[in-house]
Amino acid sequence: MDAAPAPGELRAVFAAMQQATGLAGCTVELDLVGDEEIARLNAAHLGCTGPTNILSFPTHDGYDAPDDFTCEGSADGLDTGSDVWTDAGPGDAGEPDDAPCHLGWLVLSLDTWRRECLLYGQEPVEHALRLLAHGLGHLAGYDHGPEMDAFTDAAQDAGLAILNVQG
Repeated sequence: MDAAPAPGELRAVFAAMQQATGLAGCTVELDLVGDEEIARLNAAHLGCTGPTNILSFPTHDGYDAPDDFTCEGSADGLDTGSDVWTDAGPGDAGEPDDAPCHLGWLVLSLDTWRRECLLYGQEPVEHALRLLAHGLGHLAGYDHGPEMDAFTDAAQDAGLAILNVQG
């Protein structure tokens, strides 16, 4: 596959990732942007220069989608408006019984993702899921290290299983 999973597939992937990591029922806001916008956010909120692959803004750190988020520089003219996804949970019509927790906001640069796939010879779907799993780990409160690696592996494996991709 040479494209990211479709929005409906991503919802199922996130639900599986959250189930596998004990975060079932929580919401995650995800924006897909281009390098221009992620570089702007990277500079404005983290003080770093240039684009990066994914940014995580955990709610527990006081982050929410910044008021200055504009979706300028979106990749390939895609509709990159934010989407809030929740694990379907046990409620009626796929709605959870209780109000879900909100983990935070992820911003993925499609430009950087594509470039990294080419530079590192990575399968696009696997790399996209790895980035999303890594970002989800940060939203869950993990920092880089063995616990984050285990979390990321578990989340990615669950996502790959939903898409029937052999990892």
